Amino acid sequence: MDFTAPINITLVNSEVAKHKDVLVAIDKLSVNDVLSDCTPMPGITNSLTLGKTEGGSIAKKYTGVFLGINNLGKIVPRVLKVYPVVAEMADEPERYRRSFIAEVSGGLWDKKHPFEVWLIQHGISIASEDMHNAIFIAKYSVEADDVEISDSFDGWGSIIEAEKTAGNISVAKKNMFATGAVDATNIGTKALEMWRSMSKTFRKKKAILWISEDLGDDYDDWMESETVQLAGTDESEIQYLKKTNKRVRIKRTNAFPEGSKFMMLTTKENMVYGFDKMSDLTNMKPFFSGNPYLFTAAMKFVFGCQFVSINPAELCVNDQPLTPVAG
Repeated sequence: MDFTAPINITLVNSEVAKHKDVLVAIDKLSVNDVLSDCTPMPGITNSLTLGKTEGGSIAKKYTGVFLGINNLGKIVPRVLKVYPVVAEMADEPERYRRSFIAEVSGGLWDKKHPFEVWLIQHGISIASEDMHNAIFIAKYSVEADDVEISDSFDGWGSIIEAEKTAGNISVAKKNMFATGAVDATNIGTKALEMWRSMSKTFRKKKAILWISEDLGDDYDDWMESETVQLAGTDESEIQYLKKTNKRVRIKRTNAFPEGSKFMMLTTKENMVYGFDKMSDLTNMKPFFSGNPYLFTAAMKFVFGCQFVSINPAELCVNDQPLTPVAG
């Protein structure tokens, strides 16, 4: 790109189309830290009703008489709704020339990939980081003034909080466990108690314990106080909850708010996210804004999160809020 000449949008689009195979999608960048442990559901343009059969009993003693009164269980519908999300960039390309030179040298991009393509990938990468930071705390807003990514869709944490408010997640319903305050002195014990409180059906599954990076540090400290560390081991590499026979993998994420004491036990299959087409997640289009020296581009896609089930056989959270209460 000649920084002294007006930006040629036709050339930019041509280069991007030529090298589109090297563009990395939004869900494979920063937000992949979360989405890699969730289940994608493409092809959703508005909403999809999810259904999981819960309960049921049909076996009984043979009497020679067909009664047909047994229970096949019930389907509890949950709606995965996707919402439009946009990513927009407008800036002078000259400001990013040094970044381009630094990253191309020995990086993923070779000389065949021009600055125009790097700039589009840079925009997609920023959008992915924005999605990562909002993926749990986002709450859809109908207000015209609410235009942040956190206003664009309902994240998993917001869904949990809404279900708690509605009384659908509670200690009484057994999909919440009262851990109380958790820290380095008790996190391992409380997490194990939480898992053991769940149904035998759940305890047979390969589960994920979602915790913040802060609680991950607390877990490392708890482990160090509970066990004798072998030479050459790094407690930060601990992946499984102690005494679960590796059925519970610990997922540390910085997508939770800082200082969060929230814990969630569920499976990869139970956390789903929806979008329309995979190509939408790499399709950032440059356009001419009227300023010949300003690079402008935008992308639009739909996105949404949901749990297939909040039944205690599928999910359990502790009694701490996702976002710590100030004070």
